[in-house]
Formats: sequence, C-alpha cells, structure tokens
Amino acid sequence: MCRSKSPPIRFDRDPVLWGPSCGSARRACHWLDTQELTYDKVNVVSTAITLDTLKKVLSLTEYGAEEIISERSKIFKKFGREYIDSLTISELHRLLVNYPSLIKKPIIFTHNKLQVGFNEDEIRSFIPRETRRVSFAQMLNILHDA
Repeated sequence: MCRSKSPPIRFDRDPVLWGPSCGSARRACHWLDTQELTYDKVNVVSTAITLDTLKKVLSLTEYGAEEIISERSKIFKKFGREYIDSLTISELHRLLVNYPSLIKKPIIFTHNKLQVGFNEDEIRSFIPRETRRVSFAQMLNILHDA
C-alpha cells in the first residue's frame, strides 16, 4: 500500500498524530481546540509518518515501540509481537507506513513530552506552564472569595 509522503512536521507547534476514525484522537483534538492551543494535526492514515517523526516519538518513550503499537489491531495480531519486536527502526517505519492502523492514536508530543492516547488529566501538561499558573491563581481567588 503506497502512502503519500508527509510534509515535515513543524516542531515549533505540538504535533498530533491522529486518525479520523479514532474517537480518542477526535476528543484530544477537540480538547486542544477548546484550550486554543496551536498544534499540527497529522493524519497518519492518509499521510505516511516520516522516519524522523518516528525517531522523535520513539526517543520520547520509556519502553520504545510497544508504547505506540496498537496490540488490538488486526495487523498486530497477524504479525505478532515477536516479529514486530525483531524489526530494525527502518523496518518498523516501513511497516507503520504500510499499516497505519498499527499506530496508537492520538500521539501528542513536543520536544520533551509525549502522550499516547487521550487522558484529560495528562493532556493538561501541554498547556503552557504560565497559562496553567494563571488559571490556578484565578481558581484560588474564586475559592477565596466564595
């Protein structure tokens, strides 16, 4: 299966790797939109993930590829863990380009943070620290005035 080559991801904005049929990816994008955060939305189903992007994501994981591989996908069950674990980074990249359903979605990352899947508590870490401080201070003022 041939996929179009993806444009380079701009790392000055938080990339979100997503798929349109994934509910948690849609919820993550909606949450980012409601927080008015700027991000690059990359549909890994219609646009191939680049090797550089894969390397960046893997560099942010604690346990490597197993964090971003969907074990519930039919393709994972077809190939099996042993086969996938035996792949080089180039072979894994080729497999993910040909079978994007293997990629967990969403994957949100910055230069030093990674979130796989949507978790409303954890995704808050993508709000800039200063904005979180202001929001917290406003919440404290509201509680103090009540």
